[in-house]
Amino acid sequence: MNTFSNIFQHNFEIIRAESPQLIDEAYKLRYQVYCDEKGYEDASSFPDRREFDEYDVRSIHCLIRHRATGVYIGVARLVLPEISDVGQQLPIEKYCEVNLSESHPHLASLPRETLGEASRFSVSRVYRRQVAEQGLAWSDCKEGESYNSDFHPRFNRSHMPLITLGLIAGLFQMCKDHGVRYCYAAMEPTLLRLLKGFGINFQPLGMPVEYHGKRVPSIFRVSEMANAMLQRPELRDIINTSASYQEPLSRYKYVVAL
Repeated sequence: MNTFSNIFQHNFEIIRAESPQLIDEAYKLRYQVYCDEKGYEDASSFPDRREFDEYDVRSIHCLIRHRATGVYIGVARLVLPEISDVGQQLPIEKYCEVNLSESHPHLASLPRETLGEASRFSVSRVYRRQVAEQGLAWSDCKEGESYNSDFHPRFNRSHMPLITLGLIAGLFQMCKDHGVRYCYAAMEPTLLRLLKGFGINFQPLGMPVEYHGKRVPSIFRVSEMANAMLQRPELRDIINTSASYQEPLSRYKYVVAL
């Protein structure tokens, strides 16, 4: 395991939000980011401080939890295809006015049951700060210092993508488990650039739009994400060593052939 992955494993874990209690944690964290921190959604619409929408009846979530404190720092949602009504739109089609028949006919022909959408991809600044205040993580490495597994791990700026990579690993696993072969996402341009640096390339579907800030409507092929994870040890080890995803990624090499 490389140092990058070791830091993630020592500090964080990817959690499937499968129980009512964990789904509730996902909604609370979404409220924290989308209502309190960024103001994307009207907080008054969620008096119980749980943010949710009509797509959650066919969605699953993963969470990133800080091991030492139990604080949930990151969340991501996968909206699953509606098998009983193939004409049902995904959020990106409704809110970003994506019309593949006009812009990408080859993608428009994909079976609807193979399409999902990654959304509510969020990392809380406030909760991350709470972890930092306890001296457990997120501080900058001083000159000459490095990661020490016997003491409080220290992060420099190059380690900041760890939570993002954990969420990407969780999304990959959810796609694999539910037969999603192509995944939409309305992506922040900075996040697109970050993921491209790790070999995860999203195909833009049009110009940036205003949807919870500037977003680029995009799509990625799950098999290409599998390739990226197999080729980059920092990605492969993060998902392989997560407490909630025990089976080695190498078991899923068949996904590359999708």
